[in-house]
Amino acid sequence: MKSVYYHLLLLAGMLCAASGLTRPICPPQDGQRQSLTSVKADTEHQPYETVAVHNVGKLAMTLTNYGVFGSGSYTPLVDPLTGLEAPSLEYPQNKNVNYLFQMQLWVGALVGKDTLVSTAGGEVYAVSREFWPDSFPSGDIVYRSISNPNAPEFDSAISQQDFIAYYMDTIIDPNLTHHDHYTNRYHQAIGVKVTQRSYAWGYDYAEDFLLVDLDVANITFRNISNVYIGLYVDNDIGKTTHDSYGNDDWAGFKKTTPSKYIAGLIDTINCAWTADNNGEPDPVSGQFQGLNSPTSIAAISILRTPRKNDDFNFNWWAASWYQNYNWGPMKAPAEGEPVHTFFGDYGSPHSDGDKYYMMANDEFDYDSWECQYDHTSQGWLPPPPNSWGIHNGADVHYLISCGPYSIGPGQSIPLTFAVVMGQHFHRDGVIAPYPTRNFSDLELNALWASWVYDNPGVDTDGDGYRGECHVYGIGGHSAKPYPYDPQEPASEYEYVDTLWYRGDGVPDFSGAAPPPAPEFSLDAWINDKNQGIIDIYWDGMTTENTRDQFNQSIDFEGYRVYLSITGMAGDFDLVSSYDMDNYDRWEFDDDYEEWGIVYAPFTRAQLQGWYGENFDPDKFYDIDNLFPFYNIRTGQDEFFYFTRHDWNQSSLTDTTLIHKLYPLEPPPPTLDYDSARIYYPDVLTEDGKFKYYQYHYRLRRLLPSQPYYVSVTAFDHGDPAKNLTPRETPPYTNAQREFAQNSAAKVEAEGLNVVVYPNPYRIDGRYREHFEGWEQPDLPAERTRAIHFANLPHKCVIRIFTIDGDLIREIFHDYPQGAPGSSHDQWDMISRNTMTVMSGIYYYVVDSDMGKQIGKLVIIM
Repeated sequence: MKSVYYHLLLLAGMLCAASGLTRPICPPQDGQRQSLTSVKADTEHQPYETVAVHNVGKLAMTLTNYGVFGSGSYTPLVDPLTGLEAPSLEYPQNKNVNYLFQMQLWVGALVGKDTLVSTAGGEVYAVSREFWPDSFPSGDIVYRSISNPNAPEFDSAISQQDFIAYYMDTIIDPNLTHHDHYTNRYHQAIGVKVTQRSYAWGYDYAEDFLLVDLDVANITFRNISNVYIGLYVDNDIGKTTHDSYGNDDWAGFKKTTPSKYIAGLIDTINCAWTADNNGEPDPVSGQFQGLNSPTSIAAISILRTPRKNDDFNFNWWAASWYQNYNWGPMKAPAEGEPVHTFFGDYGSPHSDGDKYYMMANDEFDYDSWECQYDHTSQGWLPPPPNSWGIHNGADVHYLISCGPYSIGPGQSIPLTFAVVMGQHFHRDGVIAPYPTRNFSDLELNALWASWVYDNPGVDTDGDGYRGECHVYGIGGHSAKPYPYDPQEPASEYEYVDTLWYRGDGVPDFSGAAPPPAPEFSLDAWINDKNQGIIDIYWDGMTTENTRDQFNQSIDFEGYRVYLSITGMAGDFDLVSSYDMDNYDRWEFDDDYEEWGIVYAPFTRAQLQGWYGENFDPDKFYDIDNLFPFYNIRTGQDEFFYFTRHDWNQSSLTDTTLIHKLYPLEPPPPTLDYDSARIYYPDVLTEDGKFKYYQYHYRLRRLLPSQPYYVSVTAFDHGDPAKNLTPRETPPYTNAQREFAQNSAAKVEAEGLNVVVYPNPYRIDGRYREHFEGWEQPDLPAERTRAIHFANLPHKCVIRIFTIDGDLIREIFHDYPQGAPGSSHDQWDMISRNTMTVMSGIYYYVVDSDMGKQIGKLVIIM
């Protein structure tokens, strides 16, 4: 796994375990979380150590409630929710490729005459942990999620997977914190409490990163001065199935990247990265083994420091048991000053003093692959004798730190960062020099992490500042969007638009979202053929005019209607869809030498406005059928092809599909209801809604006594400029349950006949597979059988008789007028003597104020 150094430390950890200082990890019992490495496990006030695993995206990563990210242990940790081994950092999941051994939080300060650093463990092996949680249950990790609005964890959730933990450095029990064997000093508390919040999303734009928000609070009555905060990282990248990995990594820092969307713009990403030196190709073929090879890159992207535009330090070193090889870059001291070493090492900091020195040294190291070069002319010490070995890959650790800060009593300071992954750092299985490595996926994912953290164009604090943007225009005589020149006449442009690329500096922790689903109503009834009908009505005014919180544009694309028997997520079938008549325009990217979509979809009307009223995008549909266009603004020939965005199922007059109730109604002159009532009353319905936004869809040929779950969702067109695919509201979030039946009021008003279903009832009818008893899966089939009675008045008595006239069962149906379900009831085929009935012919009698209705039903067992 690592060098001899780490095996010896592992042995030390095992000896500690044998002496009772730690205990092995066992799967959780009876659904309870499992404490991980507890000391004095039976003590009532024992700190409750536990872990959680982020796994809703491509990456799966363990974090703890004691300041360690990743496992930080050679003893497997257990995910308390699953009982399975918790992955340290796998990417992609379940491929046995690890990208992190441990990351730790370090907090340093000057307290009186003491230089103190509280850490989540030792520099290599976490045997001297100084951050501890509270006892159970207050010390447990809190879980929240936006995935299910009906679940208790939905309340106050930010992402699809929120984990919240609290820990402090105030425990000074030497049995827990041990001592620094370099200085023989026991832990001294600084007096801080850390609130750790982490967020993960499984959406395609967010599946390659997770966000971590730390809040470091002073819980003493004194001021804490000269505070530095640091993240110590030891990646150890490689296949976990190999006997040895993690000794051949590179590390470096990437501050900026050219914008992916705006020519000439430089985006800041602040990524400290680590990658395997060659991706571990197959030794015979020289090719990578797909996702089973460590060809990706892992990074920590700093998103927020306690002060805006703070500088921070980046120090890396190659860790080794051998002193001459334990080395990292250092600035040369001033003339006459000694070189600072860490107990003879130039790499790993050991004591609190060493760690604080590194956190505060105001250094920003060059990338590890460059260590074979002499950097003395830039003020660095000469490279070590083994520089070529480090250049080719080593067990590289690094520390990102910022400060100094002062924290008053009760005050706190933040640190926010993203754990970001990027694929294809190594490509094609060819071993090539470092400069050919590919950062593009990491750069894009880091940008998305920054955008989710601080949404571009969103004025979060309401002070009027929305961030930074680029304004561009599309001219009436130009085929391609170009930077908008405000000095040119407005008539030069078909329209202008704004691309926001930076937020207002206030955290949002919010990703791109679909338009809000419309509110809808259902009207169920039965036709003269005893077929169930459900009419769906909805108003789209809010849905179609709500700006996306993320990109600040109205990006509504269409509606979809879903139907389900169970109402459970994943069990909804698409019934009908409407989307706008628009097209994606494909352009050739000379830099990447590939075709791609650059802008949001264009409507047919827009395209005809630019290319002529007879332009038909369906004729130019692939690279063999390109549309040539001479751009008189740029003086260049351009070539495009077009594809339908979604299905372009855009007819709103066909009443068998989603359609408008007022298909000839134009868009309203105002969206203000009060103004419309006063000045434009004809654009409103009788109940005061805009006619233009009224929709209808009819579900036909439904089982008349079967409950259905109906949902109307909305989706957007995505944002190709930011690699954002369309988003849709999940159908289960707004589904309504309805029987395909007439209301009791209609039954009584029109004197409708009772309907019985299924009739005949067959024991081999496989009703349970579709609707019977799904709400009670633990009951045996004979306890979920039912014959349904529909078209009932709200108050009646149902009696079932044998063919000989013996009363089998009496059902009293009594509902308030207009109550849900008032026209439906069911018989469980249990007699009044609580016996299951036999096959045969039975009669039913429904007795109400409407009179008596008599019918026959058949049961075939």
